[in-house]
This record gives sequence, C-alpha cells and structure tokens, in this order.
Amino acid sequence: MPDEDFYIKNFPRVPFWEHLGIKIAEVKPGYARLVMDTHENLTNPYGYTHGGVLSTLADSAAAVALVHGLDLEDKRLMTVELKINYLNPVSGGVIEARAKALREGRIVPVDIDIYNENVLVAKSIATYIILDAKKD
Repeated sequence: MPDEDFYIKNFPRVPFWEHLGIKIAEVKPGYARLVMDTHENLTNPYGYTHGGVLSTLADSAAAVALVHGLDLEDKRLMTVELKINYLNPVSGGVIEARAKALREGRIVPVDIDIYNENVLVAKSIATYIILDAKKD
C-alpha cells in the first residue's frame, strides 16, 4: 500500500484549492489534515474569513481523509451532505482542518474540526459517497 507522501503528491489537482491556497499536510488511513493561510481577499464585509472558505476547507479535508487505500484512477469521491457550525471568527493566520472518517464503506460520514492558531473555530460533519468511476 502506498505511503502518506504518495497520497499528498498524487491527490487529483483541484484548481479551486490553488486559488484558496489549500495544501494537504498529512494523510493517514481515515484521517487528513489540510492547511491554508487566510488573507484579506477571503474575508466577509466585517473583515473575518468568509464562512464559505471554512466550509470548503472542511469539505476538502473530508475527501482527503477517504483516499488512503483507494485506487484514485477507479474511484470518485462525492459530497452527499455537509453541515458546519461556526464557533469563533477567523481574522488571520493559518487555518487547519482535521478530518476523521467515522467508519468504512461506500457511504462514509466524516467528522471535521477546523482550527485557527490552535483555537477551534468550526465543527463540521460531512457524508461522502465513494463511486466506481466505471459504473456510477
């Protein structure tokens, strides 16, 4: 089975991540940690990082948490549902999402915690479906 670096280097390119500056920091079976820097171009009218940025980071981390052990050529990961609770505003610095798959299977719930400078700023849960690229 490929190691952690394989998944970091070979996760499919996501142009939207490049726009936001999202990077994969860590991948283990059923777990992923993604990071990004926030900046003024990602804020709401009040100067805080826009909630959509945090939702995107949560959704992205959930997907990466599921890739370990999958053949990325034959499988597709799709979000079925995502819920997020915003707990604290983010005004700058590094944002980190830590995602953990709650079980294995074709339909998988993933728990995501989002931190800003080691402060929990959002809590999310996502449900993913793993599709066979040749059948679904």
